[in-house]
Amino acid sequence: MIHRNRKFLQVIASLFLVCSLAFAASATTLVRMDLNALANCAEIIVRARCIHSETRWESETIWTFDDFAVLETFKGAPPQNLRVRLPGGRINHTEVRIEGVPMFATGEETVLFVEKTSAGDYGVTSWAQGTFRIHREKTGDARLTQDTSHFAVFDPSTRQFATVGVRNLPISDFRIQLATALATPSTNGKLHSGSKQ
Repeated sequence: MIHRNRKFLQVIASLFLVCSLAFAASATTLVRMDLNALANCAEIIVRARCIHSETRWESETIWTFDDFAVLETFKGAPPQNLRVRLPGGRINHTEVRIEGVPMFATGEETVLFVEKTSAGDYGVTSWAQGTFRIHREKTGDARLTQDTSHFAVFDPSTRQFATVGVRNLPISDFRIQLATALATPSTNGKLHSGSKQ
């Protein structure tokens, strides 16, 4: 009976911890960044494929580490295999999810805006805003969608939250917009949207 009560209390304590972490994570607010701002903030911009993912405890926090094979470089001098560190993840029965933090699947192709962390690996610039998922149509044409097209960010110019971002844009058009952004100082303008909204 004592063993059952102890087990029950452990389960309750675990649920309380997870709920507390979930409540804290739900308070994430990202301030809107246009493509120029993202391009200027990021040290490295690449098209890459996720090849491995692992989650572990570090400094009493759960972190997810995703390894990417670099396929194309738009800015900077990335290593051929780029390790990205993001807060949150799942270990056994403990899961931490932070709103706005992207999650990647092995084999997934993305365009990433990243910055070096103090640990020597990389973090995604402005999390969801610096993540662009690539999908291919039956014709083989590559298109990309920014994670913030499904996530509300705060726009300081309108002082409102809005779900905005690149959606279903041909990668050839994105390359042109990105080249323009890299050649232009950061502004407060908005990201161009894709041809399909």
